[in-house]
Amino acid sequence: MHKIVALALLGLTALTAPAWSQANLRPDPDPRVPTQPGQALPHEDALFLKEAALASQGQAELGRLAAEKAPDDGLRSLAQRIAETHAKLAGDLKRLTDNRTLPPTDQLQPERADAFGAAGAVSNPENAREGMAQEAVQSLSGASGEAFGKGYVEAQLRLHDRLVDLYQTEASHTPNRELATFAITSLVEIQKDRDALRQMAGRFGIDAVPEGQAIQYGDPTKAR
Repeated sequence: MHKIVALALLGLTALTAPAWSQANLRPDPDPRVPTQPGQALPHEDALFLKEAALASQGQAELGRLAAEKAPDDGLRSLAQRIAETHAKLAGDLKRLTDNRTLPPTDQLQPERADAFGAAGAVSNPENAREGMAQEAVQSLSGASGEAFGKGYVEAQLRLHDRLVDLYQTEASHTPNRELATFAITSLVEIQKDRDALRQMAGRFGIDAVPEGQAIQYGDPTKAR
């Protein structure tokens, strides 16, 4: 296991800094502690799993919309790539969720996480809304052609800012090595998709920086 994690981290360090993005990280005022036998996951970790699964579900729906409505093959291909990224993430998230004890569902809300003394599932409050991908699906359902293409790219840029923040915050704060490793390695594909969206943005007259900055996170192979 340690060898696999070390190889994954070695692959990440080989990436150049512009291949990443900087999230609005802040120290966790109430650091999480490793789960003890019989205990449920910390609320922040459970909230991450829930929010990440919702995001991937919404991305599958956005992919189906784009397959029908994208104005050109370039955008259709990018949308398919993003949908495939999240199909894999959805499977991984289901596996991570199914073999863990989670807190009661009514406690898995961002405001409830804060009430429990948590830093929250994300560090940027602007990215803390639930169901952002589902909102994008609803708003794009009636669009077509160029209007759909521009709306899709704009929505995806916002969603990928949210995803980077969500996954990077989890990687930086969770004491669970498996969740930290999953979050760090998943960021690679999420960031590749966001960089591709940023390059596509000019096609629709959208201003977007072409590349990100280096992500900051802790080493998941070390005790927390």
